[in-house]
This record gives sequence, structure tokens and C-alpha cells, in this order.
Amino acid sequence: MSRKADAAQSTDGMVSMLVPGRVRLTVRVPATSANLGPGFDCMGVALTVFNEMTVETGQPFAVEVHGEAADVLPADRSNAVVAAMDALLGQVGAARVPSDWRVVLHNRIPVGSGLGSSASAIVGGLLLANGLLEVYEPEKALRRDELLAIAVAMEGHPDNVTPALLGGLCLTLPGEAPHTLKLPVPPSLRFVVAVPSFRLYTEDSRRVVPAMVAREDAVFNVAQAARLTYALCSGDLASLRDGFGDRLHEPYRQTLIPGYAAVSRAAVAAGALITTLSGAGPSMLAWCDGDAVAYGVARTMAETWQAHGVPARTFVYRACEEETVVVREAI
Repeated sequence: MSRKADAAQSTDGMVSMLVPGRVRLTVRVPATSANLGPGFDCMGVALTVFNEMTVETGQPFAVEVHGEAADVLPADRSNAVVAAMDALLGQVGAARVPSDWRVVLHNRIPVGSGLGSSASAIVGGLLLANGLLEVYEPEKALRRDELLAIAVAMEGHPDNVTPALLGGLCLTLPGEAPHTLKLPVPPSLRFVVAVPSFRLYTEDSRRVVPAMVAREDAVFNVAQAARLTYALCSGDLASLRDGFGDRLHEPYRQTLIPGYAAVSRAAVAAGALITTLSGAGPSMLAWCDGDAVAYGVARTMAETWQAHGVPARTFVYRACEEETVVVREAI
């Protein structure tokens, strides 16, 4: 989309600004799985399931929520998508962006499940607000790296918002100005997402993670993160079998998730390469080589969790490689 304002030639030869008409902006933000085992707070992958968010100008302010958690998410300015929009418009001092707009949300990412629903809301809201700026005040629109920096500050860590915005499997190097590397995803890699019927909020899951770890655990995680990077870059997915894991956060968070160890063992026995906790949990991610294995693993994970008294939904996804962009249309 152009960052230049629309202009028209007047009869006296002067350039006059056109007042933009009504617009509809739509963005599809992917779910994300963060940490990926040993990549605590620095690695994440975008998945092929999306929350779709639309803003239409020229409408009385309203928020409509459909799909996942529609009965509990707020339908006012406290909604996370709208709050992110308001934050960006306020930060840049938007003066010509209309205040009369309607937001419609179609949610497919489970809430409180460790699949980046909050990151989706932040990224979607920032992109929609920036899209309004591109239409009504293009001189104030932000670059993608600027939007990412704001998203990281709002979320508090980069491992979800980065793949939600950039797509793919991302490694974010920490620092004053975080730098992101996109790692290759072997084309046969499938992710089985198993979502149990209870929620686990990030603040509760973070509370059980210790502030200090033993040196041998830190060394173990360095080796496992390198192992994961090798497997992705070489395409040698089999190198992830046997002994892959994490010692920084997963052992502590597992205690909050009934049946976690049994579901993990069953997934590997059914053919999964490895399992990882998705974000802060409680969802689990089984890494599989190919569709046939993935669908068998999905059935096994659902059955095993059910045997422990926990109903669970399972899905098979690929990595979403595309960057998240705004689609604009005049209405």
C-alpha cells in the first residue's frame, strides 16, 4: 500500500488533497506456538489457523466478536484488538483518522491455550490502525519494524508477536533493538496441536518457572536449541528423536497440566518426532514428518487425554510462511 496521500490537480494548477472515502481493512493473523522446547522467550512459529479482523470506517463505533470465546471477550474499547488500535493512533497523534468505525472479529484461535491469541490481537490491532493511517494520514504510518517493536513492548516478549507479524519460524536475538532470523521449515513438517478443555493463563504458568537454573540445565538447553536449529536448516527431522527437550520451563509447567507426560509419551509412540509445550500451555505441539503420521498422532493425543478425564481438541497444521498484511478496499 502506498504511503503517499491521494491528491488531485485543481483548476488553478495547485495540488489539493482528496478526502478519502469509506474503507474496509481486513487482516488475517496466524496462531503461534512459542518457545518450541528449548527456545524459551526467543523462538516461535506461525501456524495455518487465523483470527480474521476487519475495520470499516463510516460506521457508528461497535465491536462484534464471533467464534472462539465470543461469549467472554469484551465488545467495547477494552477489547484487545481495539485497545491496540487506540494505543497506536494515540501514540502517533492521529488527527484525521475517523473515530466512527466498526470492528468485526472472527476468532479461530483458542483463548488461554498457549497459541498466541493475545499476540494475534496486538498484531492485528496495530496493523489495522496503521492501515487507517496509510489511508487518512500516510505521513504518520509506521514501518513494519517499528510496528514489531511496539508489538514486542506491548506483549512483553517477542516469541509470539514476531511470527504473528512476519510468518514462518522465527528466532529473535535479544538486545536493545531485537533482531529476527527466520529459520527454514522442512516442507514435510506438520504440527499436531492438542488443546485441552481447560485454560492456563500465562501469568500463572510463568509463576512456576524458576528465576535461576543450574549450569548443567543451561548447557543442556544450549545444546538442544542448536540441535533444533540444525534439524530445521538441514531438513534432518529424524535428528530430533530421542532425548530432545527443555529444562528451563517445561518441567515446571507440566505440573499444571493433568496428563501431560502420558500424552507426550503416547504421541511419540504413535510416531511423533517430539512434543513441546505450546507457549505457556496448556496446549501441546507434536512435531510430525508427514500428514499420515500427523493425523494418527492427533487421534492418539485426543484419546490419551480423554483417558485422563480431559476432553481435548486436536488439529493438524503447517507452518504459515507468509507475512501478515492488510487488505484494503473502498466501500
